[in-house]
Amino acid sequence: MKVKRNVLLSYILAGLFNAHFWMGIWLLYYLRFTNYAGVGLLESVWLVISLFGEVPTGAIADMLGKKKTLIVSFFFTALGYLIMGLAPSFSVLFFSLIVMAIGGVLQSGTYEAIIYDTLKQLKQVKIYDKVLANTQTIGLVSIAISSIIGGFVYRLSPGMPFVMTSIAIFLAMILSFWLVEPKIDTAKFSLRNYLNQTRQGFNLLFTKKRLQTTLIFLTIAAFFTILYQSVNDALVIEFGFKGTQLGVFYAGIFIVSALGVQLTPWLKRYLKPYQIITIIGVVFSATLMISPFVMMFVGGLTVYLRETFGQILINLTSNEVNRDIPSKFRATTLSTFSMLKSLPYMFFAILIGHLMDLYTARVFAFWFGLAFGVIILVQFLLYQRTIKKS
Repeated sequence: MKVKRNVLLSYILAGLFNAHFWMGIWLLYYLRFTNYAGVGLLESVWLVISLFGEVPTGAIADMLGKKKTLIVSFFFTALGYLIMGLAPSFSVLFFSLIVMAIGGVLQSGTYEAIIYDTLKQLKQVKIYDKVLANTQTIGLVSIAISSIIGGFVYRLSPGMPFVMTSIAIFLAMILSFWLVEPKIDTAKFSLRNYLNQTRQGFNLLFTKKRLQTTLIFLTIAAFFTILYQSVNDALVIEFGFKGTQLGVFYAGIFIVSALGVQLTPWLKRYLKPYQIITIIGVVFSATLMISPFVMMFVGGLTVYLRETFGQILINLTSNEVNRDIPSKFRATTLSTFSMLKSLPYMFFAILIGHLMDLYTARVFAFWFGLAFGVIILVQFLLYQRTIKKS
């Protein structure tokens, strides 16, 4: 059956798309063109485009086809990396980031949706979490290996790691032509249908049946987004990691996370999703609260734990959001969720940075972990009460 090809291709595409040769050196490269304020501007522009493009591009993927959208996504992403690697000035670097952000929002939700719909057509949805875990593992290993290679290549040519990433994603785009669009219900594209598509995708995420589940998953996903984007990196520096240690440390994170994410299917055999999500919340909260009291080794281990459980969270969230969502609204709903979980970071990124500058990342982590622990406990109790009523 041709559609089975999608699963194999999803593994190959995960490896190519995550060949982030720039991972260890991106900040050094940016600083060749600007200062830290300029870096902040670049990151802010990327984040704004990513957030507000999430839902529109998800609706487009559902209406025009996930295969076509994925191909266009890979094209824009690869083009953005190529322009970035060859950038002669800050303005060109700025433009390349916009192009990459467009590619990123087109890919968000679409990749997972095409895998889920493929398995649904094959009547094998029950193995989705395993397939997704495999793609995550391959992607994380790819990041680890490519980031180490990119560090050495950077010494020879600063822009080459971005060009190499571009080549890998262009290869992913070519292979995407062999994907098979799953047979699902689609709607003819029009402004009216597009607006209705967006509204339906949002509503499906917050139906009465799913409301409490969506809220608890959104809370912890938003929390992890903040950790991933800023807090963990700041803590690593304050724990004392420097220079070459950082390259090895981050490569290790991706390798350990790649192994850890394989625990998701095993955990689901013995625990219910809300129980797993609560354990993840406890791990996040507890490891953050000990940050002011630990040194480099233990501090590094706490970051490893959060990153590993964060990957399990991504797998579990994707499975729960996909559940019971009609195929024609799947990418829209996934993109809506992705946008909502990133909104808190967009609104509070500057404040978080200011607080870490003022009180240190360790102290901020303690109070952030404590506040989150209280929030996740309250939501857990509300979720249990909802279950008892139903």
